[in-house]
Amino acid sequence: MIKGILFDCGGVLVYPKNGYWQRPVDIDGITGGRKLRYDPAAAAAAFEKYSYILDEGQLISGLGHEYKLRLKFYTLMNEALGTGLSGQELHAIAHSLTYNQTRYALYGDTAGALEQLKSEGRYRIGFLSNAMPSMIRALTNSGIADGLDCFTVSCILGCQKPEERIYLTALRELELQPEECAFVEDLPGNLDTARRLGMKTIRMKRPFYCLSGIQDFVFDGPEAENLADVARLIHQMDEGRTDGCAG
Repeated sequence: MIKGILFDCGGVLVYPKNGYWQRPVDIDGITGGRKLRYDPAAAAAAFEKYSYILDEGQLISGLGHEYKLRLKFYTLMNEALGTGLSGQELHAIAHSLTYNQTRYALYGDTAGALEQLKSEGRYRIGFLSNAMPSMIRALTNSGIADGLDCFTVSCILGCQKPEERIYLTALRELELQPEECAFVEDLPGNLDTARRLGMKTIRMKRPFYCLSGIQDFVFDGPEAENLADVARLIHQMDEGRTDGCAG
């Protein structure tokens, strides 16, 4: 019997309002509408080189620490690509990505579906997310984290999905065994670890991600496009009509 549900956050409950996790919603205001020109291949290489700075699996002590990491990352990217951003603009970009909560948006069904699940009292509900402090603050201020049984986040633990430790921490906080818990996530690689541990798994395929290439990854298990689908699949798992292990 399923007694708990763990939800990933980005791509499952929340998305970046402008379509980009690493682009400020107010970038035109920051740059005065100036178009930043750079070679896409060079940008991809630079991102790969410096992405460790924004690794969500490191311990990040708070918003101030996140801001410093983002400033370092964009300063190095600016130097590598020659985009000509001033020091003031770089500070503004780092500040916006850290402190501007309007860059996050809840999917239309998120608040209502979570409130319904919590009010039913049938399942223990938790979040299991690779995230920065800015995401934690946005989710907390949105109200959807109220009444959770666990809120397990990578930057607090110093490890991230798909490492087993973060899943086991969430299960311990829920006081559940793996087979008693369902995990809802958009990335198949993160679902693989949950499945290996014995958890039921559901892949979320929100329409937003159809443009990102994430949908190209193969997952051979139950899939959902919204939280109503998730609830239906979990009920089917409880009734033995699908096992949450393979399609």
